[in-house]
Amino acid sequence: MMSTRHQPTLLIVEDDLSLNRMMSEALQTQGYRVNSATSGSQGLKLLREWQPDILLLDMMLPHFNGLELLRQAVPEYCGIVLMITASDRPQLEEQAFDLGVHDYIQKPLRPHILFAKLKALIRLAQGQATEPELGECYRVQNLKLVPTSRQFFIDDEPVALTAAEFAIAEYLMAKPGVVLARSDIVAALRGIEYDGLDRAIDMRISSLRKKMSDSVPPYKYIKTVRGRGYMLAAG
Repeated sequence: MMSTRHQPTLLIVEDDLSLNRMMSEALQTQGYRVNSATSGSQGLKLLREWQPDILLLDMMLPHFNGLELLRQAVPEYCGIVLMITASDRPQLEEQAFDLGVHDYIQKPLRPHILFAKLKALIRLAQGQATEPELGECYRVQNLKLVPTSRQFFIDDEPVALTAAEFAIAEYLMAKPGVVLARSDIVAALRGIEYDGLDRAIDMRISSLRKKMSDSVPPYKYIKTVRGRGYMLAAG
């Protein structure tokens, strides 16, 4: 869990030198301690040596891409990962979430959106969201989620979830049988306004369904309510 007693450390891995410099300067003004790399190999070396709180990672890089960097870094790196991408291919985004990416931001970057996403991810990592009392857990159907220990079970068998998957599972399990709009989910988990185009929540739902062995309709657990959002079936 990220400490609240120091400036968050952030590593930028981006091969566009002008964009890298712009992000570094802008994030330093926001109170981050920033280091940067311009290739996959350099980024992986710095990530292992520095262990920053946050990794701001471009998808396409020299030597090897951002996904390969994550494959080599996991599981030793357990900080926040925000992926930068110019791609609109859902398959790449899904692979990124499967590797533990918490969120992504599309080029061209808008600084105020970048700052908002980082603040929301930091709040999530610091556990500042409202949580149940110690020892409390959620039970829906044959699912069990324990917020304090960050454990998730199906039929009492533990299922490993990324931080992003756990966050959305917890949000859904706290409101079984309630249709939750994408805008509400985005606001609650990411602290930003839903623009109608962002697919991050859909990608997280998809990866969570795979972990639950429920990726083919009709879904047993997470129902898609056309035109409205998602609902965790209560029974």
